[in-house]
Amino acid sequence: MRLPIFVCSAVAAVSGLFQCGGAVRSTPSGAGDAGANTSPVAALPGPSANSASGSVAGGLGGVGFGEAVTGDAGPSAIEPVSGGLVAVGSSTGTCGDAGPGIVPGLVMLASGLTCPWGMAIDATSVYWTTCGDPTGGYVLKVPKAGGEVVTLASGDRLSGIAVDATSVYWVAGTSDASSGAIMKVTVGGGTPKTLATRPGPPAHLALDDSYVYWSEQMGGAIMKVALAGGAPTTVASANLPWNVALDATNVYWLGTGVMKAPKSGGAAAQLSSEALLLPTADLLVNTTNVYFTSGPPGGMSGVSSVSVGGGTVAVVSATSSSVTTPGPIAIDASRVYWADGSGRVYAAPLAGGAAMALATCQDNVDAIAVDETSIYWLVNDSAGYVAKLPLPPPP
Repeated sequence: MRLPIFVCSAVAAVSGLFQCGGAVRSTPSGAGDAGANTSPVAALPGPSANSASGSVAGGLGGVGFGEAVTGDAGPSAIEPVSGGLVAVGSSTGTCGDAGPGIVPGLVMLASGLTCPWGMAIDATSVYWTTCGDPTGGYVLKVPKAGGEVVTLASGDRLSGIAVDATSVYWVAGTSDASSGAIMKVTVGGGTPKTLATRPGPPAHLALDDSYVYWSEQMGGAIMKVALAGGAPTTVASANLPWNVALDATNVYWLGTGVMKAPKSGGAAAQLSSEALLLPTADLLVNTTNVYFTSGPPGGMSGVSSVSVGGGTVAVVSATSSSVTTPGPIAIDASRVYWADGSGRVYAAPLAGGAAMALATCQDNVDAIAVDETSIYWLVNDSAGYVAKLPLPPPP
């Protein structure tokens, strides 16, 4: 997941893995890194304009359903494949896997994106931000079935995004990174509304029926504001908080371990004894567990879980014997889905088990979402695209 420039300096000293002004990732074997803001693909048009790229269809490089994760076989060229499908890989045309392959049903809903950052879905559309780092970002949407890419709003230093039945919410900043804001616009477009302004830039956000919640690294806090706007309030103090997630009563985040606090406000509780987690990690929660991509215990990459009440961190699925930069996560009733610095998109049973590689050569996946039929992800590399793939058969 990409870090805006205004938080790069805060986390660089912690991890040593990230760069500013480009993509945030560990580069897969054999793959180059052109950086998200050096893309040769033209940026999308300005506010209220539509992009013809919203109906691009084709296959992307990857492996078929059910292929076990066994490690890289070395780089191989990414070339056009037969049948009118196109294999899209890393910016240098190489990828650290045995070959591009074809993933049946995988399509691009939008392409040619400059610095895509955050993504959310509702029943009919996919929404995302392009960061505009430091200027020129957009809030965009495309039908899940494919079609026109529509610009809903513009701004500078855009990052986290969420959607409910009526509105889209996102994080915006100023070009000089001196402040930030929580913004809102109806799903059909219109005049954006500022819900809250902050002296320190927010990062990720999440919604319930009443409030928008977000994390602030610089101020060290989890905040909330009413969906209609008003005075923001502090939910809890937090040490370098990053992604946030919600259940009915609590807000959860990654920082010095997996943390939680009551939505109504109060002291933060540490659910895991992990050290400071990498800012590229992500988390989601269901009724029983918090799932996160900082990597299982024992120095292995993959997905871990911990009970919402705290306790022992469990390995859900391990994908490598070495640590790979963690990435975004999504869950449904039976599976967890995630991406990491290897360029792969994975699935595994929530109850634990072997990881299935759904696609490879997906360089710098910034966001993942899932619905009843498909998985969606956002690639922030020189190609810049929104991908959609039918879910594999039930486990």
